[in-house]
Amino acid sequence: MIIKTIWERYLIKELSKVFLLFLGCFFFIYSLIDYSMHMQDFITDKQIQISHIAIYYVFQFIKRSDLLIPLSILISTLKVLLTMNSKGELIALQSCGLPRKKILRPFFLFAFMCTLFNFATSEFLLPSSLNHLDQFRQKHFKHNRHGNRKEPVHVLPLKDRSKIIYQTEDKEKKRYIDVFWIRSNDEIWRMNSLSSDPQSPVGYFVDHLERNRDGNFEKIESFDHYPFTQFRWQEDPKGNGHIPLENKNLQQLLQMLSQKDQTTAYESPQVLTHLLFKMTMPLLSLLVVVASCPFCLRYSRNLPIFFTYTIALFGFIAFFALMDAAVIVGENHVVSPYLAILLPLGLCWAAFGYNYRCNITRGI
Repeated sequence: MIIKTIWERYLIKELSKVFLLFLGCFFFIYSLIDYSMHMQDFITDKQIQISHIAIYYVFQFIKRSDLLIPLSILISTLKVLLTMNSKGELIALQSCGLPRKKILRPFFLFAFMCTLFNFATSEFLLPSSLNHLDQFRQKHFKHNRHGNRKEPVHVLPLKDRSKIIYQTEDKEKKRYIDVFWIRSNDEIWRMNSLSSDPQSPVGYFVDHLERNRDGNFEKIESFDHYPFTQFRWQEDPKGNGHIPLENKNLQQLLQMLSQKDQTTAYESPQVLTHLLFKMTMPLLSLLVVVASCPFCLRYSRNLPIFFTYTIALFGFIAFFALMDAAVIVGENHVVSPYLAILLPLGLCWAAFGYNYRCNITRGI
């Protein structure tokens, strides 16, 4: 057992205290900013109760845990190691015959537990949390860009994985206007309007298009009105049944990739990008320990504590901005999703791993 000695229990205790302090502070600041943005909705909407707000921020914590937990580990690792270095505690431990890599074992154990937590959260808690937050915004938020926003087009996913795309809805006539039914990659139905009643959907002024041998769509038949009895509607035909890719867990994304006949060429890079992102980002907790430890164990008369904190924070923010850009690049297939997601992470692991090996593993 790794925490069997007094000094290991001491490090775990100090690391846990600082970690929980900064994690609570970071989330409190985030919640305060978020509440100030939505205060008008929370006050004016009489349906919102205190319990709803509490559940909302619990789900917000789950949503932001991939950012807040590695950031808290980074700050707590810097705080504990730099404090021990300035007080001479590290020299005392090394003078007892403990190598640096053994002294750092509690930090890696703590980071490994946080990595497992982020993996479990991403797989079991994050999808339902994101879906709840989306529904909460659509139902209650009316004074910001997330609430009652007007989309240029709307998508109704069907059970057979085909899609109905429409521009507007005429609620008085109960019709969708300017509608496309994308049945497959080779078959599209275009109609002027479609009745919004799931029990008897009827299209008006319908054109049936299929892909010909040259790869172009060709109109093969037209109808003044056509009953679409083959529609297999979702339980929520208004479109809320559609789950964005970022709201799906690893198992769902893997299933989508394995069913290539049901995933379009446009969707495949998006699915692969989010799958790689969800598989690699929980490892950030370990990466921040590998990256920060060598800079905290340097012995100097004037230890640059403020400079170390500054570079670490700006580097962390820059890395997250880079990964967000990599997701956008991979989704749009500007480059391969493997290259977009794995290259930045691989370069960081290679650079910081080499520095750790030179300064910690060899520098006993």
